[in-house]
Amino acid sequence: MSLTEILLSLAIMIAVVAGVAVNYTTVKDRNDEQQVMQSLQMLRANIEQIYGTNNYTGINNEVLAKAGAVPREILHGAADIKTRWGEVTVAALGTDSYTMTLINLPPSACRNLANLSTTSWSKVDVGETTLFSREENTDVTPSAILQACQGAGNTLVFTGP
Repeated sequence: MSLTEILLSLAIMIAVVAGVAVNYTTVKDRNDEQQVMQSLQMLRANIEQIYGTNNYTGINNEVLAKAGAVPREILHGAADIKTRWGEVTVAALGTDSYTMTLINLPPSACRNLANLSTTSWSKVDVGETTLFSREENTDVTPSAILQACQGAGNTLVFTGP
């Protein structure tokens, strides 16, 4: 084998390893996003079971953690709710609704999480942009999600019920 053949073989192996690494990262990110979405849906179902559909006064991370409503995959410590990207905060919004806020989401996670669950909430915001509002009868569009989630460190706010 000549030196050229050896170098060519090494280059091909490096390209294959790089391709596998990129695909692994993409698949892992998607799995993490799916797991977070499942945990948030479970948290939401537990909130609805505890509070019904009225009077969310006093709802917060600590109350939900003490009630056993927070899935263990996103509960860290006594009352910290976190994803791999940042904190999740649940808070009352008056007496008849609450918010679930995810911070520091990268564009991909923001897009996928917003897209997976938009119309099941009464309102979904990314930063100052409302993607969906049942009250205002707005329709979410893929272009609106792409535009709203394009920056780093996105804040995604779900308003329930």
